[in-house]
Amino acid sequence: MGDEPKPDPQPPTSDLPAGDKEAEKAAKIAAAKAKAEAAKAARAAAEKPVDGAGPAEPGVSDGPKPDPQPSASDPSAGDKDAEKAAKIAAAKAKAEAAKAARAATEKAESGAGSGTPEKAAEVEKPKPKPAPKKDTAAAIIPITGDVLIDRLKEKFSDVIKEAVLINQQQVVRVARAGVRAILHFLKNEATPDFDFITDLTAVHYPDRGFEVIYQLYAVDEARRLRVKTDLADGESVPTVTDLWGSANWLEREVYDMYGISFEGHPDLRRILLPDGWVGHPLRKEYKLEYEDNQWVTDHLNILEIPHGADLTGKFE
Repeated sequence: MGDEPKPDPQPPTSDLPAGDKEAEKAAKIAAAKAKAEAAKAARAAAEKPVDGAGPAEPGVSDGPKPDPQPSASDPSAGDKDAEKAAKIAAAKAKAEAAKAARAATEKAESGAGSGTPEKAAEVEKPKPKPAPKKDTAAAIIPITGDVLIDRLKEKFSDVIKEAVLINQQQVVRVARAGVRAILHFLKNEATPDFDFITDLTAVHYPDRGFEVIYQLYAVDEARRLRVKTDLADGESVPTVTDLWGSANWLEREVYDMYGISFEGHPDLRRILLPDGWVGHPLRKEYKLEYEDNQWVTDHLNILEIPHGADLTGKFE
């Protein structure tokens, strides 16, 4: 019998990822299977009879025979089928071993994050420090060299507290006692004249009361000006509905949301919430979560739904 076909040598276990027992075990099993398949194929080739051979005739002496010459059909010369089967088995074993090694390596990397020394070094690499946060606080710059602001300071020096530039917006802070006079001047005497009030709103500061804010606009020169005045809780300011008609609903909204009164307003009542509503929603003490109040009890027929009630078909 000729030499057994041997499978391709398997890589030593040291070539596999260090410390990976599952990959090493899978490679050994695959190599053993390949060796068994090759041996099986060789045995089958050896047991196959040679063409033309048969049992010896009786009475014929066994004389010396010449050494058999190898032929293409002789198993000792290498059976093509056995050789092919052995090579296929070896290739399969090699592929299975490589596949098992890759699977074990990927599993180790996904589980521990450091399946190989290179991966561990990559994970341990220090992260770059985040860029320092930019200062987003608005710069407050005193206004100088402005003709209108200089005239306001000269004419109303006793009531103007400051005139500053905040985010490219001109802001004039005025004492409550002089806010009406300054707004009248800006509407009727100033150059340019601020003939449009774009908004009138307020802010609640629990530690110091309220701030009423007038957003003015001069249409001819496309210029904006913000006028602010401070109020203590319970104080009021004069209405400006006679200067700008659109201030009517704006003042009503501030009254509704903050509870600030505007003296001389022709129809000062709530505009968003119904009359009789308790509280002013934009004040800081107003609770964020909804709660039933007396107005809801008096005007809305809200029925309590029993726990576990069958509502099938009630709202379809």
